[in-house]
Amino acid sequence: MPWSLRWQLALRQSFDPGRGLSAFLSRVSMIGLILAVALLLAVLSVMNGFERDMRERILALLPHVTVQGYANEQAWQEVDEILSAVVGVTSSQPFLDADALLLRGDVATAVKLLGLEQAALAMYAPVISPADTDLSIDGVFLGSALADRLGLALGESVTIIAPAGGAERTSQPIRLTVEAILRTGTEVDESLALADLRSVRRLLATDMSRNGLAVQLNEVFQAPRLRNQLNRTLPSVFFATDLTVSQGNLYSAIKLSRDIVGLLLLSVIAVAAFNVVSSLTLVVTDRRAPITMLRALGARQSDIAWIFLLQGALIGVLGALIGLALGASLALSLPSLAETMSQWLGRPLLSTEVYPLSYLPVDLRATDCVRLMLASLGLCLLAALVPALRASRLPIARTLEARG
Repeated sequence: MPWSLRWQLALRQSFDPGRGLSAFLSRVSMIGLILAVALLLAVLSVMNGFERDMRERILALLPHVTVQGYANEQAWQEVDEILSAVVGVTSSQPFLDADALLLRGDVATAVKLLGLEQAALAMYAPVISPADTDLSIDGVFLGSALADRLGLALGESVTIIAPAGGAERTSQPIRLTVEAILRTGTEVDESLALADLRSVRRLLATDMSRNGLAVQLNEVFQAPRLRNQLNRTLPSVFFATDLTVSQGNLYSAIKLSRDIVGLLLLSVIAVAAFNVVSSLTLVVTDRRAPITMLRALGARQSDIAWIFLLQGALIGVLGALIGLALGASLALSLPSLAETMSQWLGRPLLSTEVYPLSYLPVDLRATDCVRLMLASLGLCLLAALVPALRASRLPIARTLEARG
């Protein structure tokens, strides 16, 4: 039997409305596969988006490695020399940080106050509004959630106090003007305030030039290796940490959730493929007479088997293609749907008080589409194998006798 005839019979058996039960079962199997592929692609795209934005928007705004300690400037310069010799370090900037309180009227909120030199603000430039704002000695950059919580706008002043000396004493408060807003759309907006290094030094009433060093690397996930190296080589007055301590667990959790969700939803495709087994088995029963007639006219067992394998392949290919198109459309529309739902509910659907991001990110990847396509086709071919072998082994004489 030529391949063109095999394809023709498989197409007619799959989609010709006049074929009754056979075409109906093929369409049902395909619909199940379409829904499974579309759902899996949409969910994977959202999980990809969380993974990407965690890496690019949160981890990129934080020091990859932090060296902290209380030492004189000469000791810090020795640390600078050690870091300058480490391959992969792109920059190291001094900072002075403090746990502080922001006060406006009778409203107070805790904040992580970070004192930086002007050069260190370059990493925050993409998320500062207004853009290209220089931080003055009397200015402060606030996370958008912090500013909203205190009702602060650009140009308004806020009072900052911080512990100093002992648990019962506080330093003299300082007043700084809000010069820019940090809008990352992440949990960073909830707790971060940036000020000039000299302002924080004045707030803490200290003569320390810094109490930490923020180190950036070419490859962010080399941070644990560098942390271990520094903790072995630095003097005992210093200690190094990296972002995997504070944020890496969340990033790993998102990656793990993506893998688990992908595995669970892949099982949905497997169920849809199992539906192909049951559907084609019923098709074999329904098409016993035509199969026997083809065998009587000279069709070989391999011809019959190939017809059903091609039918399974058609279900897999068309179901996957339509499912990918539907899933891509759903994935790309999810951010606007989430925004519409937020407006309808009157509150944010995602809040950085609970979630790492305040929006629904989507990252539609071609590799996911290819994998889903191959998985769908492979599972459908495997599912069609048993019915195809069964159809090819139908006894001609017994079937014709029963029909007679």
